[in-house]
Amino acid sequence: MCTVRGHSKEAAMSNKKAEARERVKAMREEQARKERARERMMRFGIAGAVLVAVAIIAVAVISTRGDDGDSTASGNSAVPTAATGEYDGIMLGNEDAPVTVEYWMDFLCPACQSFEQNSGPVLKQFIESGDVQLIAHPITFTGGVYSARASNAFACAAEEGMGSEFKTAAYSGDSLPQWTDNQLADFGADLGIEGEYEECVDDGTYSDWATSMTDKAREAGIEGTPTVIINGEVLQEWQSPQALQSAIEAELDGGDGGSGDGEEAGDEGAEDDGADEPGNEEDGDAGADDD
Repeated sequence: MCTVRGHSKEAAMSNKKAEARERVKAMREEQARKERARERMMRFGIAGAVLVAVAIIAVAVISTRGDDGDSTASGNSAVPTAATGEYDGIMLGNEDAPVTVEYWMDFLCPACQSFEQNSGPVLKQFIESGDVQLIAHPITFTGGVYSARASNAFACAAEEGMGSEFKTAAYSGDSLPQWTDNQLADFGADLGIEGEYEECVDDGTYSDWATSMTDKAREAGIEGTPTVIINGEVLQEWQSPQALQSAIEAELDGGDGGSGDGEEAGDEGAEDDGADEPGNEEDGDAGADDD
């Protein structure tokens, strides 16, 4: 009897151990099932996030390209508040001045640099006295994209009331740099231009306006830079500060003497006296390193 009771007890213990093993096995299987489900959810979540990101990028690309699919279009159609006249030049000086000087220029034009360094002080004197309003038309006959960047920065500087300072300083060096936006931002900071200048340069706020200036030059019959027009007449002797001063003084005296044997704007003029003629507007190499 004792032997029989011992076997029954052992059998009961064995059954309990088997049941425990089954419970452990079931728990492990349930844990494994949950782990597999979690992994599937993570994979689906990552895949979904990737799809959302791709969709966002696609929408952004389509938006920047616009309806015509041109990803290079800037979309910056702003015109500077200082722009004036038929050809949207930047006005510097007194808008009620008796003498108007139209100055067609290129920031990478060596002849313009020579004019600015030699005759710029004469113009500055008349502008500060209130006798002359200067309307500057920066174009891209010589420097292509580099000129366009500088033209945009010039407009940005004019918006902060420092167009004259920018123009003078841009031509003051020994050479004319192939401008980058970062260089132009630093250049303005060195001149003390504040406000929204840096953001304006970085965003290319007036880049479309800058590009349009060259088309407007052709419409106006401008064939080279610099072209200086005083009260409607082209100054032929633009290389001479004395000729510039005499022409302005003649206009202040009532117009006698004209603009140094000038011609109506659009006729042959500045290009025959060493001015830069229209060049390749794409690569901007010509004139960039010349003195």
